[in-house]
Amino acid sequence: MKYLSLLLFILLPTSLLAQSGDKEGTFNAPNIDQLMIRVDAGMTINITGSDTEQITYTYEFDGNDQAYNHLFENFDPKFSNNGGSGYLNIEFPAHKKKNVNYRIKKNILTLNIPSQIELELVSRYSKIDVSNIARTTRIENRSGSVKLNNIGQSVTVSNEYGNIDVNSINGDVDIASRSSRVDAKNITGNLKVRSNYSKMNLSKITGILNIENKSGTVNAFDLDSDFIANGDYTNYELTNVRGDIQISNKNGTISIDDAESILISGDYSNVKASNLKGDKIMIESRSAKLELSNVLGSVIVNGGYLNIELENISNDVSITNRSGKVTAKEINGSFIINGDYNKIKLDDFKGSEIQMVNRSGDIEINALNDLNLINIESSYTPIKLNLSSPFSGNVRFNITYGKLSHPYKLNNATLVDERNSTKIEGTVGNGNGRMYIESRNGNVTINQ
Repeated sequence: MKYLSLLLFILLPTSLLAQSGDKEGTFNAPNIDQLMIRVDAGMTINITGSDTEQITYTYEFDGNDQAYNHLFENFDPKFSNNGGSGYLNIEFPAHKKKNVNYRIKKNILTLNIPSQIELELVSRYSKIDVSNIARTTRIENRSGSVKLNNIGQSVTVSNEYGNIDVNSINGDVDIASRSSRVDAKNITGNLKVRSNYSKMNLSKITGILNIENKSGTVNAFDLDSDFIANGDYTNYELTNVRGDIQISNKNGTISIDDAESILISGDYSNVKASNLKGDKIMIESRSAKLELSNVLGSVIVNGGYLNIELENISNDVSITNRSGKVTAKEINGSFIINGDYNKIKLDDFKGSEIQMVNRSGDIEINALNDLNLINIESSYTPIKLNLSSPFSGNVRFNITYGKLSHPYKLNNATLVDERNSTKIEGTVGNGNGRMYIESRNGNVTINQ
């Protein structure tokens, strides 16, 4: 058995044998204002700033012979200082062999550097962790993770195909990536993220957020400023935004709770928004479902093939919808809709003005307060108008191929009753209201 073990050891390829080692060193770096670090090989890089005038490094390695000979044996940092700018360069020779078989268990570079500097780090395929830097920090990494914590000024990160995590940044943050997971929180400044095909978690941002994401998910909450986003196939979940929201999207879901004004342009994007405190809500969409509730400002919707649900809107509502369904409850301002093939139901209406143009579909209105203006033009549409308060003012009905039922005894009435057509004008009471209803191929019923 002893000889068999020896034979197996002899037959093992040398490339699979493991070797490990540590290297340490220190560079004096008095009075440097900037530090630029270049590492041309992938590894774990941990950088911490402290109250020091030295750069201290530790390199830990554990891997097979081939990796050990190329990386650990050639690890030889070079540092230079020129007019307050420090340069730390870690470079490895080019591979002499075409077939490289690295097996690495540990490849860690740990740096302790002065904190009161501007830092720039360029690497590739590295896992990077930087903390406690008082000045601006810039990280460029081709692929791998980047983590930044407790940075005193602005941050710039460029990282392809790797996760990015920034926390406690006292300045603006600019992130660029192609596909990654982005986590950003506790940012005292603006946040700009350009990262396609990514998942983003953003919170506690005091400045303006500007997001670009072609496809992915954006979760953001507890924001103290405006949120601006541009993406094609992105899902958004936004909560507690103490600013305006502007989103351009083609297809996805948009969920908003507790924000100011919103402006959304999104074909095939479902929108659900509540507790909006701004002056204006504007949505342009088509072939989607829109749900808005508890809105203090006015609501403007332009689109087609929309299923719209509104509840507790404190101001005016204006809708253009070519075809779909509109259900509205507790509208306190005026209600205006212009469209074709819409089924419309207006419940517990508290406003005073209603204007509708519709080509086909049921119209049902249940009004709680006095109405000053009712102007409805429709065809192939049954109309049912239920009034809790008696109407007072001018009345004009023009009904073709339909029946008219109303409770009014008109003053100064004129009646034109022709074949398949009835035109009636007159006044009710002493008010200044106007009720104009024109219908073709549909019955009109008014109850009060």
